[in-house]
Amino acid sequence: MFNLLQQNTKDTPLSSNRHPQLLVISQQKAKKRTSDQSFRTRARGLRELFRILGLIFEDDFSVTVKPLGYQVAATADQDVTPTVISLWRTVIVNMTHDGGDGETSHPYQVLLRLVAKQPGITRAKCALALEARNDSEGELERIVKLLELDENLIQDQLGISASNWDNAKKILPRFAEQLGDVQKIGQQFYLSDAPGVLKRSPGEPDKDGSKKGPRKPQSARAVTADAIAKSGDVDAWNEGEDMGLPEVDVEATRAQKARLKERLRRHNAIVRELAKELEAEGAELFEDPFDCLACFSDEGLLIEVKTLIASEQDERLRVRDALAQLLYYESFVTKPLVKKRAIRKIACFERCISDAHVNWLQGCDIFVIWRVDDGFDGTQQSRNELAGHFGFG
Repeated sequence: MFNLLQQNTKDTPLSSNRHPQLLVISQQKAKKRTSDQSFRTRARGLRELFRILGLIFEDDFSVTVKPLGYQVAATADQDVTPTVISLWRTVIVNMTHDGGDGETSHPYQVLLRLVAKQPGITRAKCALALEARNDSEGELERIVKLLELDENLIQDQLGISASNWDNAKKILPRFAEQLGDVQKIGQQFYLSDAPGVLKRSPGEPDKDGSKKGPRKPQSARAVTADAIAKSGDVDAWNEGEDMGLPEVDVEATRAQKARLKERLRRHNAIVRELAKELEAEGAELFEDPFDCLACFSDEGLLIEVKTLIASEQDERLRVRDALAQLLYYESFVTKPLVKKRAIRKIACFERCISDAHVNWLQGCDIFVIWRVDDGFDGTQQSRNELAGHFGFG
């Protein structure tokens, strides 16, 4: 998949001996009906997938790779590092689908919400994530009711061919598995407690014996502003440099860990300062796996804090992490704690980030604030909407 986006700019003659796949294509082209030429069908399917993922733009005459497509293509020869996974999680989470009547949905987000609603859902019925017309709770409930039907009845009721159903149930669940957002036991899927993290056995019942519905995260706990963000475990921290140094380079590894430890210290200090302001406003505080969840009577503030170093690449990574974590935690981790309260998602950075990243996060309904000498500041939108909770300087 990654390699298909890479372009070969060399105009080198190819022979069928060196490239036997060209011989297969020639045989396919000999077939009179284009519908019988399987390579064309596969090409159309891949173009459609890349278009939905926002990697290419396609019109009647040409296909253009978007900047995000080139960024993804650049990972083709890389190891599957946390950075690569973070990039792909952002791509998959933001993929859209035309639900008809001018409405759109985010199929991957719908899939994870289905798994949260119906732990143990089968791979086949995960295909229903593509049925959503939009991302509303009412539309989700309509799809949940379809889960009660046999597969054949679902296909008949929705007018889906067997081949389209088979294709639909393959792609999204596989993405979720590879990203570690779900865990598969047999043909059943269970939601991870955090992106890429499973902290208890899939399907393990809640204390009341029920396996259905959102569950309180196993690790989430109520805290005070003085007790929050006390972790000193650098190895378990999800922010900082890639630990890619050879183990034999003892001095370099020691220096790298020292930098990460200092960065973790700054991160935790910011979390505690935020928590202190929110607690003073009457919030009930929770932490883990998120940095801070502040619950008020009418709303919950879900906050992820990111430190920064003087690097454009580091800012990109931290912004991506904040987006993926906030979207995931809002949908699948915080609901048992906030119940029916509205959730406001907040990304807090160690300093102001670029306008492009600010606009991107705000376009995803995320407020952006940052640390300043005398407290916190933020975008005009954040200052207007959050002024009741933060004493912006």
